[in-house]
Amino acid sequence: MIEKKADLEIIDIKPRGYCKGVIRALSIVKRTREENPETTISILGKIVHNRYITEALNYYRIKTIDIPGLTREELLQYVDQGILILSAHGTGKRIVEIAKAKGLTVIDAVCNDVVSTHDIIGHALAQDTQIVFIGKNMHPETEAILQNFPRAHLITQESDINILNLDSTKNILITNQTTLSILEIQSIIQAILDKYPQAEVNNEICGATRVRQEAIIKQSKLDALVVVGDPNSNNTAMLAQIGFEHGIKHVVRIESIEDLMLDGLKQGWRVGITSGASTPTYLTEMVSHYLKNVDLTNPQRKPEIDLTKILE
Repeated sequence: MIEKKADLEIIDIKPRGYCKGVIRALSIVKRTREENPETTISILGKIVHNRYITEALNYYRIKTIDIPGLTREELLQYVDQGILILSAHGTGKRIVEIAKAKGLTVIDAVCNDVVSTHDIIGHALAQDTQIVFIGKNMHPETEAILQNFPRAHLITQESDINILNLDSTKNILITNQTTLSILEIQSIIQAILDKYPQAEVNNEICGATRVRQEAIIKQSKLDALVVVGDPNSNNTAMLAQIGFEHGIKHVVRIESIEDLMLDGLKQGWRVGITSGASTPTYLTEMVSHYLKNVDLTNPQRKPEIDLTKILE
C-alpha cells in the first residue's frame, strides 16, 4: 500500500510559545493556589494576554479581573479580599499601595525584563534625564510605566514626534515597551534621533520577542504563515506583521485550532507555524499536528480543546 503524501509541508518555527516571563508568572499563580487552597485569589488584569489561560485559571478558581477600557486602578475596586496577583506586564506603585490599604495580600508576577525597563527609567530620571518611551497606548506595560514615571513622554507612532518638545540642552533617553516589533521600533527611534541627535537609545525589546521575530524573517520564503495567539496579544500581532512585511503572502492569525480555516491553503504549500510568547504550547501543537495530517479535499474533524492541559 502506497502511503499518501502529506498535503502540506509544515515548518515548526522555533522558538515559539511561552517565554521565561510567562513561565515564571504561571508558576507563581499555580504555586499560590497550591499553598492557599481555600483562599480567594484574583489577578488584576490578565496575567498574560491569552483567553485560554484565563479560562484555565477559572478552572482552578482563580478569578481574572479584566474589564475592557478600565485601568488597573479602576479594576481594583472589584477586589475586596484575599490574594491579589499582579500581571507579568508590570503595575504602578500606587496600585500596590491601594491594594495593601484594602487589606489584600499582594503577589507580583511581573516579568524581569519589564522590571529592567522600570529600573533604567528610574535611574535616568534621577539623573535629570528626559525620557521618551515608545509603547502602545492603553497597553498594561505602558500604563504601568506612565503611572510610575509621569514625566516620561509617550510615543505611540511617528507622528507623535511632531509634538515632542524636549529641552535639547539636557540628556535624553529613548526606551520602549518590551513586546514591540523590531522593525517598527527602528523607524520610530530613527525619527526621534533625527529631531534629537544627542539622545541615547536603550532598546528594551525583550530577548524572547526579538528571537521569535527574527525567526520569522529567516522564513520569508514560506507560502503561508499561521500565527497562534490571543487577538489582544501585541507580540503575536507583531509576528504576523513581520511575516507580511517580509513577503509571506498568506499570513493568518488564529486564537486556536477552532479558528483555523483551510480555504486559503493549497496542496504542496510550505506552511510555517509560530505563536506568541503567551500562547500555550498545547494550542500551537494541536494546530501543527492537525495540519501535518490534514486532507485538504476532505478535512478531518478538529479535536476539542482540553482546558486542563493549557497550563502544562
